[in-house]
Amino acid sequence: MTHENLTQVEVGQHAPDFVAQDLSGSEVRLSTLIGGKRALLLFYRGGWCPYCNQQLAAIAGDYQKFQDLNTVVVAVSGEETLKGKELLQKIQLPFILLSDTTFRSIDMYGVRDNGVSDALKARGIGQLPKPSAFVIDAAGMVRFRYVGKNATDRPKNDDLLQALKKAGAPWKSAEFVN
Repeated sequence: MTHENLTQVEVGQHAPDFVAQDLSGSEVRLSTLIGGKRALLLFYRGGWCPYCNQQLAAIAGDYQKFQDLNTVVVAVSGEETLKGKELLQKIQLPFILLSDTTFRSIDMYGVRDNGVSDALKARGIGQLPKPSAFVIDAAGMVRFRYVGKNATDRPKNDDLLQALKKAGAPWKSAEFVN
């Protein structure tokens, strides 16, 4: 799959399942992490990005609201696990951070940013995900999708919480696409 011609995951489709590394370096599967609950899946540019840090801190601030909706929050970046650990020390995040240096999950969701600036490339950052959010219901269906147009374009927590409420009560079976 080339990253120039990616198909995007749309609302109403089964959420693609993927494997990425948790901060201990272990491979984990999205469907296992979710385990029949609703999920908020976030793709963020990296711990160096102030807009990402702001969004992740805001979600951490409302974490109990997400928990009250029986929601698993998972945030994925293309950075190494060490960078995720540094971010976790900088910002106390109560949810799951994953590292996908292969960009497989990022490409599966069609959120690779093909417009990385020369300034970022000069800093050694050659590829990034677009800031994105997906609400996945307990049956593995995408019920909400938000893909930012730029680094600052992100959904508000209220919009995410509203989408999670609309995702309905958890169902017994979970089905994901590999």
